[in-house]
Amino acid sequence: MHTKRMRPASLSASTMAVFLLLALPLLLTSTFAYPIITEVDESFTKCFNFNVPDDDDAHMVFIALPHEVDNDVEEWFNTKLNDMTRKGSNDFMKTLPEVSKEIHEKINDEDFNGRSNVYLKLTVPKRPVLRHQMFMWYAPVVVMNVVKASQRGQKNNKNVRPPGGYSVCFENKNADQRVKLIFDVVLTSDEGQEDELQNKIIKKEHLTPLESNFQEGIKAANTILNEMKYMEKREARMRRTAESTNSKIRLFSYVSVIVLLGVTWLQRTYLKSYFKKKKLM
Repeated sequence: MHTKRMRPASLSASTMAVFLLLALPLLLTSTFAYPIITEVDESFTKCFNFNVPDDDDAHMVFIALPHEVDNDVEEWFNTKLNDMTRKGSNDFMKTLPEVSKEIHEKINDEDFNGRSNVYLKLTVPKRPVLRHQMFMWYAPVVVMNVVKASQRGQKNNKNVRPPGGYSVCFENKNADQRVKLIFDVVLTSDEGQEDELQNKIIKKEHLTPLESNFQEGIKAANTILNEMKYMEKREARMRRTAESTNSKIRLFSYVSVIVLLGVTWLQRTYLKSYFKKKKLM
C-alpha cells in the first residue's frame, strides 16, 4: 500500500524491515513448483529417486501423454495436475476435472484413455513392489500415502522405520513411440501450509508496535556503536601512549649505553696516562 505522507529519515530502516516481514510470507506462498515433465525414449526405462523425511508421508500423481501431443493439451494437463498437487488449492488431491471440449478436439480419439504400453513401477529398497501398472493415455495415476503403503504387511509396522528412499521408474515398451510423463510428489506435512502462512502474516494493527520495537532496537544498536567507537578511540589513545613510552625508554637505553662507553673510554685513558707518569708501563 503506497502513501504520500513523508516519513522521517530515522524511520527508513524500520520501514524497510517491516516491508520485508510483510513480503516474506507472500514470497513463500509464491514459490510452489510446477510438476516435473520428462520424456522416455522407445524401449527405454527412466527412473527417479525420492526421499521422504522421517515422520512424514507423500502422495504421488502421474499422467502419461504421447510425445506428439499438442502444446495446448500438454499445458492444460500440466496446469490441472499442478492444481491437484498445490497446497491450498480447491482441487488438492481430487480427481482430474473433465477435459474441456476445446482440448478434447486436439486429442486423437483412439489415444484418449487408451492403452499406452508404458508402465509405472514404484519400489522401495528391501520391500515388495508398491505399484506396477500400465498407464492409460491422459488418465492420472494417483498413489496416496506411499509411506503407509510401504509398511503394509510388515510385522509390528508401528515400530518399523520408514525406508525414506523411493524409486519411481517409467518403462516404455513401445518400440516406435516416445512418451511424455507429467508427475509430482507432495509431502503431507505441507498440506495446509497456506493457512499457516496466512495466520503468520502481519496485520495493519501490528505495524505500530512493531515500528516502536524497531525504533528501540535501532536506538540500542546506535548506543552499542557509540560505545564501540569510544572504546576504539580509547584503545588508539592508549596505543599512542604506550608507543611514546617505548620510544622514550629505547632512547634512554641508547643514551645510557653511550654514557657507559664514554665513561669506560675516559677511565681507560686516565689509567693509561697515570701508569705512564709513574713509569709503570
